[in-house]
Amino acid sequence: MSKKKFVLIGIVIILLVIIFYAYFFVLSPTFVEKPNIEKTSLSPQSEINSENVNWVMNEAGSYKLHSSLSGEPPVIETIVTNMNKVFSTIIINNIPSTAEGPADNPDIRFKMNGQDFLALYSSTDFVTTAKQMSDQGKIDVEVLKDEATLAAKGYKSLYDSFQ
Repeated sequence: MSKKKFVLIGIVIILLVIIFYAYFFVLSPTFVEKPNIEKTSLSPQSEINSENVNWVMNEAGSYKLHSSLSGEPPVIETIVTNMNKVFSTIIINNIPSTAEGPADNPDIRFKMNGQDFLALYSSTDFVTTAKQMSDQGKIDVEVLKDEATLAAKGYKSLYDSFQ
């Protein structure tokens, strides 16, 4: 085999490894372990709090998100419309952390009413329920950043989960 063919094969192999890495570790992280976040009790009489939202964000797959190459972490804002409650979730080292209050410069924003939040939270099949609620317009998703930014932070994995 000539030296040119050997170099060409080497370049193709290196490109395939880079593509594999970019897809499975950056664009759509597959090999990320889901953190165990305790599901606290929530009843119709309870106030929705940051622990409840944090559990929902974890179940939605936010743990698959990561900081962009520039170091900007993923930020998700959740609004419970009829209760005028706003929550901000930031994901650091694949662990979501939610606090009450608006997010600074969020990537995406989820909006739903308290009754729908409770139905999603209480569901035994989170992903199926979330898909149905999204299809029915009960969960509004507002994309606030450009596609390149979202892809660099791994949001494709969340999108794939709900398709």
